[in-house]
Amino acid sequence: MRALSNFLSCSNKILSILFHKVLPEFIRLIILAVCVLWSYYNLVRTNYKYASTINEKSRKFCYRKRGTVELSDCSICLSEFAEGEEGREVVECKHAFHRRCLEKWLRGGYTATATCPLCRSLVVPEVVVAEHRRMKMQLENYGVEKELALILFNALHVRGSCSYGFF
Repeated sequence: MRALSNFLSCSNKILSILFHKVLPEFIRLIILAVCVLWSYYNLVRTNYKYASTINEKSRKFCYRKRGTVELSDCSICLSEFAEGEEGREVVECKHAFHRRCLEKWLRGGYTATATCPLCRSLVVPEVVVAEHRRMKMQLENYGVEKELALILFNALHVRGSCSYGFF
């Protein structure tokens, strides 16, 4: 009878620790993971949408010298096209640039707009550009996730080290 009483008392303590200490910390950790994963999902989705729009609005090519008609140079970096070098041509205006130069230009590496560097015709729609910029700003200022992580992990550390050694 005494063994059963000890067993029930011990199991009662274990359940108490589980439901009052471990489970709330586990729920906090799950909330943090969901917030971070949601943010990452939005970032990946926005980048994919932006990249696919660039692929729709421009076409890749491999530079080859053909007789007298040839591209002189890339208007972004001012370097000449070399034989076999990858380029991109804006579908709407037919202006050609080095592939990396145009992609960097359209992603906002040189300017804040996603337009052709020569004629300023719109390459990526403003809605897509605005969403991409918002995600870039959010990535640079990821304060919410950082603060949430600090709060949750601080709670895990303080409670874990002081109470029963969990976490």
